[in-house]
Amino acid sequence: MILYGKNPEYTYLTDSDRFSDLLALCQRYRMAGPIRQSAIAWLLLFDENSFSLSCERKDFATIHGSLASFARADLDELADLFFDSAAPYDLDFVPMEGAEDTDSQVGAIATELAADLRTAGKDGFFETILSYYARYGVGEFGLHRAFYLTEEGEITPVSHFRTVTFDDLWGYDLQKQQVIDNTVAFLEGRGANNMLLYGDAGTGKSTCIKALLNRYFESGLRMIQVQKYQFVHLSRVIDTIRRRNYSFAIYMDDLSFEDFEIEYKYLKAAIEGGLEERPANMLIFATSNRRHLIKETFNDREGGGDIHRDESIQEKISLSDRFGLQVRFGKPAQDEYFEMVLHLARLHGIEMDRKELLDGARTFSVRHSGFSGRIAMQYILSLE
Repeated sequence: MILYGKNPEYTYLTDSDRFSDLLALCQRYRMAGPIRQSAIAWLLLFDENSFSLSCERKDFATIHGSLASFARADLDELADLFFDSAAPYDLDFVPMEGAEDTDSQVGAIATELAADLRTAGKDGFFETILSYYARYGVGEFGLHRAFYLTEEGEITPVSHFRTVTFDDLWGYDLQKQQVIDNTVAFLEGRGANNMLLYGDAGTGKSTCIKALLNRYFESGLRMIQVQKYQFVHLSRVIDTIRRRNYSFAIYMDDLSFEDFEIEYKYLKAAIEGGLEERPANMLIFATSNRRHLIKETFNDREGGGDIHRDESIQEKISLSDRFGLQVRFGKPAQDEYFEMVLHLARLHGIEMDRKELLDGARTFSVRHSGFSGRIAMQYILSLE
């Protein structure tokens, strides 16, 4: 095989010593059905090659060109193995139940693909695969929504992503709408800005970002979390995502720098200022308790021995200026805090006398750090 044969994992399908690997694969992704067919479907969904990536980009001239003939020949061979009842691993697998997570959601797509391939038969095998690539994409980026960087800077999918929605964040309607409008413009290929959500701790900045991903995943939004000590890897991350058919949010949570930290220089170059153009399918989504991300002191304002005091100040505020949309999340007043508590109590099915519930919420806030959405959620969890 020319395109698909390069994947060494296809040897799992005929090597009797790898049966335990196939069982582990089916259990991890909770793929029910014939083991061999489920494994083939999973491998096809994750096999990034010239043909599958062209399908993801919906590059139909390439899909139906000479490349398609090579892919069709490969897929005909895989179809023979898929329908060969004499081949090993034709047993039905019933996975153990477990909590819903991203891996099981991916496995559900592979299980669905295997069922559709059985229905399509050998004659419809190629077209079925093509339609799945066009619908879901291919590889980790196609099937996962959130990613993080390893210590070595490798992009790795998040298996257990929080399923928060905008319903979990009471209030802040104007802020949420600003963030949503900018994200929709980004997904539609219109003008959009890097976003900085800043303000008091516990006010829902990170929740807002996660809710965006859950709402717009099927519209092509993907998110890669990068810690500030990993900014040295940003150029490689950008190069990896540049040609993929998704909209990537580089997520930086609780972003801030002390005056002696220099990692922000990598970020400034990545956002704008470097020789290489920032790809149109990438934006920075950041949260911070500070609007000015680099710590300033009164010593900075007074000069502190620096001859070019104004230039030093501009250097420190220039990073924040690279975020075209800056949205402030302030601490709620007491009445707003009570409304948050009532809203979360309804969401969590907590039935209590209103006065008792709110008296407890007031006491809880005094014992903690005041009024905020985070404190309201912690109070509700303590009641559960």
